[in-house]
Amino acid sequence: MNKRKFSNLYVGIPTTLIVALLALTFVFSVSGQEMEAVSGGTLCLRTAGITSLDPVFTAGDPTNMIVSQIFETLIRTVPNEDGSLTTIPGLAESWEFEEDGAVVIFHIRQRALYHDGNPVFAEGESREVVAEDVVYSFERAFNTVASPAVPSDLRNSYESIEAIDDYTVRLTLNGPNGLLFAPGRGISKMATFPPEAIEQLGDDFADHPIDTGPFEFVEYVPDDHVILQRNEDYYITPYLDEVLFKIIPDNNTSMIALEAGEIDHMRNIPPLDVSRLDESEDYVLYRHACPVAAQLIFSMNNPLFEDVRMREAIARAVDGNAISLAVNQSTHADSCGTAGPGVAGHDPDMCDKYFTQDLERSMSLLTELGYSDSDGDGIVDKDGESLVVPIDSWEIAPMPLLTEAVVTQLQDAGIGADLRVAEIGTVISYFNEGTGDSLLSMQGWCGEGGTTGLWGLGGFSEPIGVSYPEAQALLTESNKMVDFADRDAAVREAANLLYSQYPAIPLGLTYFFMGASSRVQDFSGQYWWMNIVIERNNTWVEQ
Repeated sequence: MNKRKFSNLYVGIPTTLIVALLALTFVFSVSGQEMEAVSGGTLCLRTAGITSLDPVFTAGDPTNMIVSQIFETLIRTVPNEDGSLTTIPGLAESWEFEEDGAVVIFHIRQRALYHDGNPVFAEGESREVVAEDVVYSFERAFNTVASPAVPSDLRNSYESIEAIDDYTVRLTLNGPNGLLFAPGRGISKMATFPPEAIEQLGDDFADHPIDTGPFEFVEYVPDDHVILQRNEDYYITPYLDEVLFKIIPDNNTSMIALEAGEIDHMRNIPPLDVSRLDESEDYVLYRHACPVAAQLIFSMNNPLFEDVRMREAIARAVDGNAISLAVNQSTHADSCGTAGPGVAGHDPDMCDKYFTQDLERSMSLLTELGYSDSDGDGIVDKDGESLVVPIDSWEIAPMPLLTEAVVTQLQDAGIGADLRVAEIGTVISYFNEGTGDSLLSMQGWCGEGGTTGLWGLGGFSEPIGVSYPEAQALLTESNKMVDFADRDAAVREAANLLYSQYPAIPLGLTYFFMGASSRVQDFSGQYWWMNIVIERNNTWVEQ
């Protein structure tokens, strides 16, 4: 049996609106033998860090793994055998489009009960979700400034949401949204939650998350673990008793834990370990189909970065692909920009156009700006002050290694650098709150709409002052394009307008691998939300 499983992630929305509902089976084949699913046990997964367990504030895949077990969204996404993605029911059992796709009618699953035995709903005193809860949840997210739950494509196309009756919701857009069901875009992160929980708990809701998902929140110990237990009232009974998330920021430490049997699953297998695990019958690898871009984004809050010549000078001092190849090795893919191969907006010539390392041009631009090495210390200066570029990197691999190499290359080019490494939540807050004033680490946005989500109108980088109206207008229009070729051309044009202004330093693309013990059965990987229990699969652990 070939143990490698390649999973296509973030590759866009289905070409049809037909929902593939596949019946669950309770017998699975492993190495030619049939195994009967076993109820009980604990699935132990590694997460690198946590931002917030309130889905309105959740940012980053590590936290999405947890939140997607507690909270339900209207739809979920799963892979097909051919690598495409299919949208399946979540909280919504079905939906239909009206007015050429500008209106979507969602039919809510009846008897979807909120978790009980918590500070809001006593044991046995829960209630079912109704359409007004969906409306409340959407409006709360939209009213939260820079909520990661509302990607720019949805924010720019949204007009209204209303409850038609207890189980029917009408979502009205200003036109078709080609990314509405795409993972990480559209409504894919818009979770529903009980209004009384927000009203009663306020900011403490993140410490007591409550919804209708397959697992209920039990405990969160910061920097250590999160425990969830089976939701007995879920419309699909989970096989697992518990899901335990161990917080382990370091990838190498996580690998030790995986191979010691202390965890059953981890994201971001270190590049040196990918081939070794692939050859072992004890593990299964799941590969993200689109390689993920790593970038250092210039915060326009810092006057140092206001002049495009300074941004280009810094970018031209760095060979991002060489750094990525050295750090990520066989998992590296040469590219610059945000969109990877096969994704709308990918431009294979982006590196040659803007980001070829050129130390002579870098120094020439710095000279134009009045910099020289007047004291002979190897770092250029101006008016007696050395040029030192602040860099904020999160602590999750491979970012620290990437940014350390950037510092070295900058110093070799006569540019000083001050590298600060912090928790991922801290760096994300610099974006969300618009407080960053440095080169900020960022990784992700590889799939359909990723370029729009990062750079578009209302996008993730806008709070730190990155705004290019002409490019953003093109990205907004591209969201409405259902045809891939049209969308690809529009996003590529926008990407060239953006990157010609040097808003970031690209650090190559990386194929990420997840790894799981072969004891983990009927698991389908992570597609923004992690699908442990859905209509297509119900994960269990071989005892």
